[in-house]
Amino acid sequence: RPPARRDRCELRGRRLLMVHACPPSTATTTATRSPTLSLGPTEKKLGDVSAQSAWHRADVYGALHHIQDYYRDSELFSRGLLERVIGTDSLPKKRQLTVTAIMFFLLPICMFLTVALTYLAAFGAPYIGSTASRTLGAVLAVYYAYIYQDNSAARGSLPSARFKSSWFWRQLREYFPVVLRKANESTKFPADKKYMFGYHPHGIISVGCFVNFVADATETQRLFPGISFFGATLAANFKVPFFREVLLRLGCISVSASSIRYVLGMGPGNAVVIVPGGAAEALDARPGSNDLTLQRRSGFFRIALQQGVHLVPIYSFGENDLYPQAFRNESGTFVRRVQEFWLKRIGYATPYFCGSGAFCMPAIPGNPIPRRHPIITVIGDPIECPKIEHPTEADIEKLKVQYINSLNNIFTQFADEYAPDRKSPLRIIK
Repeated sequence: RPPARRDRCELRGRRLLMVHACPPSTATTTATRSPTLSLGPTEKKLGDVSAQSAWHRADVYGALHHIQDYYRDSELFSRGLLERVIGTDSLPKKRQLTVTAIMFFLLPICMFLTVALTYLAAFGAPYIGSTASRTLGAVLAVYYAYIYQDNSAARGSLPSARFKSSWFWRQLREYFPVVLRKANESTKFPADKKYMFGYHPHGIISVGCFVNFVADATETQRLFPGISFFGATLAANFKVPFFREVLLRLGCISVSASSIRYVLGMGPGNAVVIVPGGAAEALDARPGSNDLTLQRRSGFFRIALQQGVHLVPIYSFGENDLYPQAFRNESGTFVRRVQEFWLKRIGYATPYFCGSGAFCMPAIPGNPIPRRHPIITVIGDPIECPKIEHPTEADIEKLKVQYINSLNNIFTQFADEYAPDRKSPLRIIK
């Protein structure tokens, strides 16, 4: 098509993206700039990782369907047009998409593989032969028995430094991207201390916690030299064959009190990362919200006092923006009552979320692959906890207030920069 027409298409595409993907105030100011095609994003340095400016950090894929609606002529709407409109760096590379898809489908893949192999072992003789079926059954029986009696998740896990720092996790980091920084760059974390890190908010899956501290994809060891991180997750995850092996090699442990005490008892230089909000907080995870479940989490603070650790608050901006809720589930709604019923029964929440979408659909219900949205993880200053063998409720409440104040300070200091389109302030609702 003629160059003049192509330029007009690109300019209209940029304006549509700004109108639909930018915060209103930012979109207005950007749209009033000189009508050229050089509307690239500004950048702000965060250590040696660059995070894109507020308007460009909006969920690009959430706005592209508006552009497609405008360009119904397939001749005009193409990947080349998108690359010129939003920049090649904004479109995920194939390897980033592949790694992300593998990671977020890993649990269902492992569950399906377990069922399939068990079926072949029991009824697969006509398909793979009786000898192969019996051999497979014997191997699976030994493996399942090993899982049943293995307590590695409660005894410090089986971490592999090489596996934790693999290129695979760095591709996952770049998909969003995920950035890790300290609230105060001058704050030191001595390796001769014990730490408990509290990660907020939970979000749907706690992606930032995984990428930063479990997979070490953001060079955590550079910020915290000499400190070994152990991510705490549900004990049920260690009962899923094959999936548990990945978690153990990443240094994940059970979130039980005994497991946490065991790791902290291993000596200085160890840190346990916990998401105190848990499954209950996941039900309140929706884009733009900053609601935390913390008042009820006395056990989190009790362990910190009993072990005499340095307690570190963390807040991740963008964690709640990865998955919109598929249905309205505010307190009192039918959906929320169903979710809370199962939470009380099985101890696990069932959020009904939407993941990344295609051009014709901005979000797909039940899709575990999250939307692309930057996650900026800010680490606060450590709170030194006195070692108290039997802390009273007054001791726990005092530490809780100090911890919540530290979280509020992080949010107040960085919210305007990293969450300019937030819909609510930081709130402790439970």
